[in-house]
Amino acid sequence: MDSTITLFEILTLAGALIGVYVKLSGEVGKLKSRIIMLERRDDEVKQMLTGLVEAVQEIKILLAEKGIK
Repeated sequence: MDSTITLFEILTLAGALIGVYVKLSGEVGKLKSRIIMLERRDDEVKQMLTGLVEAVQEIKILLAEKGIK
């Protein structure tokens, strides 16, 4: 048996490795953009919750002024 690797096998392996690299690079790009989008949504949710807490505090103050507990 001949145990040497032919040029065809080397080129096939190189092509496969390049294909895997390109595919994984694309996936990493998609994941990075998804992370950025989720971080933006997280900031929006935090802002909405802050507004909600402020509104609840105002309601508490108004109820306290009216003497309702």
